[in-house]
Amino acid sequence: MAPRLPPSKLEMIHDMILSKCLNTSQMAEAAECSERSIINIRNNPHQFGTVRAPPTRVGRRRSITPPMLEAVCDHLLEKPGLYVDEMALFLWDEFHIQVTNSSLKRALASVGWSKKVARQRAKEQNVDLRDFYLYNLSDFQSYHLVYVDESGCNKRIGFRRTGWSPVGATPLQVSKFHRDQRYQILPAYAQDGVVFSGVQTRS
Repeated sequence: MAPRLPPSKLEMIHDMILSKCLNTSQMAEAAECSERSIINIRNNPHQFGTVRAPPTRVGRRRSITPPMLEAVCDHLLEKPGLYVDEMALFLWDEFHIQVTNSSLKRALASVGWSKKVARQRAKEQNVDLRDFYLYNLSDFQSYHLVYVDESGCNKRIGFRRTGWSPVGATPLQVSKFHRDQRYQILPAYAQDGVVFSGVQTRS
């Protein structure tokens, strides 16, 4: 394999091509390279935007092309909680190309996306109602209040705890908070201690 031409010689050849004063064989003789190299350098700006062609990638072609990766990232901005197999299904629906989960993870990592704990925000959230609640609460003393601390578990249909986003950004999911059958442990306590506790099953 012939050695790569230094940048200074590439610029010299490029200047000779732009001047249109010499033919291919004359430029090859002046630059001490082959005529084929002159032809390639003449075509490179049209194909690659620069006089030097980009390095050839070793190995098989990537299964996820840049347009596919861009489509996945745009889709994750709307639905950051998607699982990898759901992303693969999205690519199949949009591009009719089957990709593996590992390929998707590598592709997302290559553009700085990672999976992390998602910040949840309910669609039902209302700032005015929250302020009104705090206003009403100001009429009470601490010993008037009884709090119920909810702990429990439910099926994976409420919301997903993790999501995908670029490095340095927290994924945000805006979702309607609903659950299937749920077992709740409900202790009620005031400032002096626990008042009541119980376990309930709800749908």
